Amino acid sequence: MSTDKNCLIDIWHLLSCTWFKIQIEIMPVYTDQDPLNMEKWLPKTRQSIPLHTLTEQSECAGKYVKGKVVFKGPLLHIGNHLKYLLKSVIQEDVPKQSQASNNISINVVLFGGLAKDFSHAVNQGDTVVLSGFTVSPSPTFMKDQLHHCNLHLDGTEANVHVCAATAPTVGTSGASATVLSAPAKYVYVPLNTLKHGSQVNVYGVVTFFKLPFPTKGTDYCSTLKLTDPSGATVSCTIFCENQENHPKIFKAGDVIRLHRVKAQMFGGSMTLVTCWGWSALTFDGTVGSPVVPRTDKSFHFSEEDRHRVMELRKWAAHELSVLREPTVPLSAVVPRQYFDFTCQLLAKACLDSACTLLKVWDGTRCRYPFPTIPVEPGTLEGEIPAGTNTQNLIADVLVYDNHVEVAQALKPGMFLCIYNLHAVPQMVAGEACTVQEVLSFHLHGGTSYGRGLCALPTSSPDVSKLQRALQSCAEQMEGDMDSSWDDLTWCTASQLSNGVIGECPTVRKCTHTLQKVSLAHVKSSSPPEMFHVKAQVKSYQPKRLYQCLKLFCSQCKTIEEIPDPETLRARFGQAVRDTRPCRAAWADSLTTDTEDPSRQITLHVSSKSPADSDPKLIFVQGASFDDICHLSSDEEFMIPVKSSRGKLAFLDSMVPFLFRGKRQFYGCRQCSVRKFVKSVEGLEEGNEKSISEALGLQLMEYVLVMKFELDDGTATLEALLLEDSKDNFFHVSADDLSHSQEAQEKMQKIMDSLHPPDGSTLQCPWLELCLSLYAVGENGKSEVHCQIVNTQIKESPVDR
Repeated sequence: MSTDKNCLIDIWHLLSCTWFKIQIEIMPVYTDQDPLNMEKWLPKTRQSIPLHTLTEQSECAGKYVKGKVVFKGPLLHIGNHLKYLLKSVIQEDVPKQSQASNNISINVVLFGGLAKDFSHAVNQGDTVVLSGFTVSPSPTFMKDQLHHCNLHLDGTEANVHVCAATAPTVGTSGASATVLSAPAKYVYVPLNTLKHGSQVNVYGVVTFFKLPFPTKGTDYCSTLKLTDPSGATVSCTIFCENQENHPKIFKAGDVIRLHRVKAQMFGGSMTLVTCWGWSALTFDGTVGSPVVPRTDKSFHFSEEDRHRVMELRKWAAHELSVLREPTVPLSAVVPRQYFDFTCQLLAKACLDSACTLLKVWDGTRCRYPFPTIPVEPGTLEGEIPAGTNTQNLIADVLVYDNHVEVAQALKPGMFLCIYNLHAVPQMVAGEACTVQEVLSFHLHGGTSYGRGLCALPTSSPDVSKLQRALQSCAEQMEGDMDSSWDDLTWCTASQLSNGVIGECPTVRKCTHTLQKVSLAHVKSSSPPEMFHVKAQVKSYQPKRLYQCLKLFCSQCKTIEEIPDPETLRARFGQAVRDTRPCRAAWADSLTTDTEDPSRQITLHVSSKSPADSDPKLIFVQGASFDDICHLSSDEEFMIPVKSSRGKLAFLDSMVPFLFRGKRQFYGCRQCSVRKFVKSVEGLEEGNEKSISEALGLQLMEYVLVMKFELDDGTATLEALLLEDSKDNFFHVSADDLSHSQEAQEKMQKIMDSLHPPDGSTLQCPWLELCLSLYAVGENGKSEVHCQIVNTQIKESPVDR
């Protein structure tokens, strides 16, 4: 009975495979270079159906839809044999004269062989015509805000006709902006013309906003209220998995550009919500300030966009009452007031899990005294001077509940804006049994009335204004005899923009006379360009510093990994097992025994030096990797060889061709033309280059390759460090790092000082850096990279 059952299972598997094979053969994906021909392939009885008219009850027989592929997911296996699934998103291909608000996107799910063919034949940006589909409710409608239905393609009636895009596009979901190979022409609609269900592009001025806050799910949510010269005011709700990808709004009056957002009626009012492929750019709303987009993503921004931002700024400055003085200085604060406060963080301390203390100032004195808040010794991060001259100048802000996480990530020296801060009056006992009123400052939990706090970029006009106030305050106090003021002025001098304490450990060696800019400015710039910045090392790769050494060929520009010792032992071991007696005659040969009685090491001296102090060139046969490392010395060059057909030959190109002491030398596999010689004429002491040339090898250099993640409070940026000279960033050559324990320890010590092993960025020094922004093109695509150049660590007298 068991045997019969197994036979039936085998037959079923065979039939299943045959059925799926038939499916693949009868469900092709047709291709054409002309999009006008695509619909001609379909039977004349088929009719086009617009996506916006699709419902669960739609009759789909004899109908087709047409659209552009804006997303294509991976091909997934959903079972044994040839069962496949692929998810895609298409956007309705509307006529040019139609409004952008008519664009609608829909999920498409393909099964079986059609999914496999679609994966191979269709690319993002292609135009497709789909027929033989069925319609079902979309289970992800609330999350992706696409069409409320899905299209399913499965079975013998389903077909796909595709026309490849002439200019491929690269798009991503979420907050990432779509990157196009050519500038796109976007249509922007006034806010008073929004229609329910339309997907639109808009410009607006922010009249109210809430900073991103975590939802009950995995996303962060932020809300805005926008207006424009049409007079309409709409709400906008933004969902994104990463808090950093939300639009960077710092005050009412900022200008925002939104692409691919969906208009919906909610509670009787028109709202905008993010949907698949949305993107945002934000700009400072101050008239006359630079028009610099705040974003880390790729984007299109034309001269027309620049004029649009400037016009919105002028309109808002004259028409909107919400653009009155956005923040209140300490000198104007009154009890029970809720206000927005721009300030600089001097120090902070964690009081408990639900409360963090921030010590801040804005260069003005409050009319009311502040209470004393006790702090446990050793918990205060940053420096606060003591003395009567700082009375009513440095305020204590208590941050509660959901804002604690943001507060704990702040660094002393940063510039902040605290929204909806509460000035709480208290009565405390004073001298001589008197009672006086003091003000404490509380940032309560929740997000009501836009409550929250964030770090401001140094490029912000509000920060420039704050810097002038701080500098003026410092100048007024210069005559004070209290030396404690000197400790406070560190944040108003040349290092005001970043809060640096102590000497910068790097120095630039370039001759550029560039002004320092923020990392956010660098990320928004186009290559090629050079920049001067001041930043901290947030992280670096690789963590194991020996892995940063690479091999570089100056001729073909190839960079290769250095084989690890275990790989070298295995390759040498294979050569030892294959070695045979050699009939070659040598000027001098020496055979020595090894710990393994079954093999011997033969040393062939190819050239003798006139003086014993000159180096000798020795060919080593039958030695393992550990043997040759042990035999090599500072006075002798050793070349590992093996016997091949009675003659000596080199080992394979993956192992060092030359050993001297602890140094190992490699030849480039692509540029070397190996020729075997018995002697090297004109050998110079220490000249491994002449040996490599005589042997027909292109000598590879050791280089140091690291990747730093830099942070200056405005943005993070990955920068490459590539060093091959002796006068480099660490004052240690890559060649020395390959064999010198002292050099390796020196580099490790430097990296520990730039980024402490405990990972705390609070102790990381600020570095003066010269950055080069450049583009690398390959296969028609271009990527922007950043490299640290013309910068060195300052050497101490002991190091010299």
